[in-house]
Amino acid sequence: MRRRRFLDAAATAGVLGVAGCSGESGEAGATSETSETTTGSERGADGGTRRGGATPGDDGSEHTDFVWAEQKIWRDERVRENLFAFAARHDLAVVIAKADADAGDVAELEAPLAAAARHGTEAWLNVGVLKRLTPTEFVADGAKRRRHLDGLEAVVRRYREFFPSGRIVLWQEAPVGGRWNEADTWNDQAVENLERLGPRIFAAQQRRVERAAPNVDTGIFVHFPYIVDGKQPKTFEGLTAELKSRGALPDFTFTDFYRGWYAKDVGPGPANAAVESLVTNARELTDGRPVSYLGEAHTINPQYTPSRHAMWMDLRAALGAGAEGVGWYARTAYKATKHGFDPFIPNTGPAARDGPRASTLTFARDRYQYAYAALRAKRDDRGTGGRSTDEDRFDLWLVGSGFDFYEHRLSARTRADEWTFVGDFDGYVDGEYPYSDGSDRVSIFRGLSRARFAPGGNLELAVDTGHGSDDAHLDAVLAMPADVSTYLAEPAAAELYGSRSDVHEFGVGHERVNARLAAGGSRRIDVTLGEPERPLDALVFPDHRTERGRLRALEARDGFDPDELFDLWVTTDRRPNRSGESASGIEGLSLVGDAERPLDEASTAVSTAEGGAVFYGIDRDDLARRDGSAAVEVAGDGRELVTGAYAMAYAGTVAFRPAAEAMRLLEADRASARTFAIAHEEA
Repeated sequence: MRRRRFLDAAATAGVLGVAGCSGESGEAGATSETSETTTGSERGADGGTRRGGATPGDDGSEHTDFVWAEQKIWRDERVRENLFAFAARHDLAVVIAKADADAGDVAELEAPLAAAARHGTEAWLNVGVLKRLTPTEFVADGAKRRRHLDGLEAVVRRYREFFPSGRIVLWQEAPVGGRWNEADTWNDQAVENLERLGPRIFAAQQRRVERAAPNVDTGIFVHFPYIVDGKQPKTFEGLTAELKSRGALPDFTFTDFYRGWYAKDVGPGPANAAVESLVTNARELTDGRPVSYLGEAHTINPQYTPSRHAMWMDLRAALGAGAEGVGWYARTAYKATKHGFDPFIPNTGPAARDGPRASTLTFARDRYQYAYAALRAKRDDRGTGGRSTDEDRFDLWLVGSGFDFYEHRLSARTRADEWTFVGDFDGYVDGEYPYSDGSDRVSIFRGLSRARFAPGGNLELAVDTGHGSDDAHLDAVLAMPADVSTYLAEPAAAELYGSRSDVHEFGVGHERVNARLAAGGSRRIDVTLGEPERPLDALVFPDHRTERGRLRALEARDGFDPDELFDLWVTTDRRPNRSGESASGIEGLSLVGDAERPLDEASTAVSTAEGGAVFYGIDRDDLARRDGSAAVEVAGDGRELVTGAYAMAYAGTVAFRPAAEAMRLLEADRASARTFAIAHEEA
């Protein structure tokens, strides 16, 4: 049972005490607004929250995943509608960020709040950042403090009318966001003010939120270096200890961490450990209260774009450490990719866009959708288990030409016999993006529920075209299995559809349309859903089904843990043959750990390509140990042909990489391969 449901049920049953006056006494100034005491009916003597959120995880408690909506995103009506519809389809909350909102912003916030309510998704509000006053002014200047708190209360009261039991996220990466010093810069003085004055500020803000909306949870958002091991975790420890002594421990912690900052320099292992420590420390220092984790699916400031594998490691680390909710950030400015090992849908070329509709949602749509598809699969225990297809969900392909940005509105009839907005297509904002070039398009909406949209096996769709649309043509509509392990980005889907006449045989529904989408026109389409004639794996990985089948069997075993395995990439100085699983140049190779084991016995599967091979699913105990750290040592008859061996984090079926792709990566960026390897050996 979610905390809010528990609170509502407990209140109905009369088991919760009636809250007192929050220690405030009108306009009494610093003593009341920054009081160190709270009435006993609100919080326990040990400082515990009156909501008592249970630790999430295997105890059966529910998760709360989310999308983060910056102001550029929620202010644009069409982008907002598309994002909120996406969130509603996938049971995600929407975080509406208006960091320094006060009474003057209430009217502007009504539009996104009303939109969230209309779409049936819960909205959280990110507010409470000090931008109009400093911490010193907050504590010492009663008039400025009251003005800030009055504005916060006005916002929360309006929010409560839409979501009486929602969440308020106070601060944003404190002390980065806001005027934590006079110069409005992130430095040691800002950190000192956070440590010294932050507890009084948060406690006062929290009391105002509770006075305005007693059933709304209040959380804290502190920048990751002040929580994560290896940086300055004592800052968050001291902050929460002081908040606990004031009876003002936050109901939840909101965190973010963009692993590319670490991974590009130190590899995936330390980045995983940082994510784990971030979530673990936040939970433990707030007495087990929930933690929300915002991860990286966007291109971050040093122009680093993550890979599929990086996103999966983010999920495993955050959820494994007990994060209650996970979401992915959508950057609102295009930055070309310069860093990253095997980035997924890299931002490349001169297509810089920084307009009101530019964000990861619209210039890297495939990457954003993949991140949430991976999250759904991980929640269902299918992404790293033996089964990655959710039988209730399907991906909807709209195949055609001449699609322009947000010119065609797609709706679907639900089991409640109501039409609901699915989204606008094409989803890529105008620009010379390398993955949206070409007139032939496949625009994909991911993870639609059969139970909701086709309960009787019949999918009813409507396409409404804008009055300003240029000529567009819709060739076909396909419903494809929603399998994240065979995820096809839109350009790859378009290429396959254009090169093969049998793509529909791998789907669960197919309807030829062959119609012009006229400006101002509307078209109804019915698609009958059934079962695929052929497995999608055979379409996406036709030459690697044996290897992937063996990996699926491995991942289906009880107690399977991807962190206990690795993949070995081996480069050779001559081309192997393709007659079998072993090939000339890699036959007879062994891996030396505590003992010497032939690689074909140590690995679960192997694929070969010109210049080398990849051995999948090897136990990490088969690595050698030197000075307490892992090392690669390859031996055997073919050792003289080996030019390099790289132990890479296990990718499995969800981030499967054939040998040909691995060899291309090594040829292009061997230095990054060394960084991202668990261990390596080079001739």
